[in-house]
Amino acid sequence: MEIEELLEISTGLRDSIRSYIAETADYGEIIVRRERDVTRKIDMFAEHALEQELASCNYCARIISEELGDHVYPKGGDPEFTLIFDPIDGSTNAILGIPFFCSSIAYSPDVDHVSFDSIQASVVATIYGKTYYAEKGGNAFVDGKKLPREFKGKTKPIFSIYTYGAESIPESVIQFQKGAKNVIFRVLGSIAIEICLVAEGVIDAVMDVRGLISGYDIAGAALILKESGGLFTDMNGEELRSEVGEMQNIALLAALEPETYRKMLAVLASK
Repeated sequence: MEIEELLEISTGLRDSIRSYIAETADYGEIIVRRERDVTRKIDMFAEHALEQELASCNYCARIISEELGDHVYPKGGDPEFTLIFDPIDGSTNAILGIPFFCSSIAYSPDVDHVSFDSIQASVVATIYGKTYYAEKGGNAFVDGKKLPREFKGKTKPIFSIYTYGAESIPESVIQFQKGAKNVIFRVLGSIAIEICLVAEGVIDAVMDVRGLISGYDIAGAALILKESGGLFTDMNGEELRSEVGEMQNIALLAALEPETYRKMLAVLASK
């Protein structure tokens, strides 16, 4: 699959989700409850919208997704490739009418043993219109502009640090937040978009200490950051190399500049 096809699929998905939200009053209704998460109507709509996009292109794919798990569409078919799909990243924002959420798709030509290293292309399509995308070895872009971008007027570093819901928060992280007088902190509610904002140069680093992230949440954004020249690891500084579908309970660190990455890794390493 070429990046142009992945972009077309992602654009079609975004258009469908926008229409569904506009036409469906109860799109946020919970239909499945799990121990640490829920599935809403909008999530399942997006899952089926991807299937419709694949059907229109006569594709058969292995899909690793948040709501439907690891499956083949059409059922019983012989998959040609794998898509790692997060239908709605930032679903709380979505149901509250906060226009900061996205759909994320990562593509691997492999059908078996799909790791982060095997991902060859990805798209993160935000509901507010920006589209981030990358091909492995081919740079990363937002709306046709190469990443990272230059920004004028930014006077302070911006960090996004996710701690809510964590069973424990490293004391070093708490002290860093208390002592960082010339830093702006923002937690925006969509980890995939925030990693893309790191790739763009808007946010300087994203840290998530909760251990609640799964592989499908970040597969698309991780490639975009790496192709922008950024760094993306777990909290111990190790790259994510396991099979995407088996990765759960991830705590992560993402930064564009090596100096920022080393600084934040040192915060995590200190006691």
